[in-house]
Amino acid sequence: MQIDLVIESKFTRTAPVCNIKTSKKSMRVSCTQKINTIKLDLPMGQIDSLDIEFINKDDHDDNVIMVKKIFIDDIDLQHFIYKGEFRPMYNQDWFDKQQPKPPLVYKPCTELRHNGVWSIKIIQPIWKMMLEEWTNDDR
Repeated sequence: MQIDLVIESKFTRTAPVCNIKTSKKSMRVSCTQKINTIKLDLPMGQIDSLDIEFINKDDHDDNVIMVKKIFIDDIDLQHFIYKGEFRPMYNQDWFDKQQPKPPLVYKPCTELRHNGVWSIKIIQPIWKMMLEEWTNDDR
């Protein structure tokens, strides 16, 4: 499937690096620009997830990744982006000093400030996933 991501990055010296992955394949990407447009072709199962794994958090540089846009096969998933959840892998020394303890899962979340995995569930076909979400919306 064609996956297009727009990821904003903040850093001084250490550009964020992430693995973009599905259950079937993973690709490593360096976010060297302020706005990074990433185009990948990754296979997906009928029920899968799109994961962005932030792998090189630099506590001295305070590098950050922000998920801005997701398109799968040219379908804009902007209305689903806040359904993604981030599971940080905290620096243990930092975590031990925190009172109160930070959450183990951030949802909604589009900003990755720690190493960890941001994930959004994807069901194919995409148009059916979108239709079911909108028809089951109780707002």
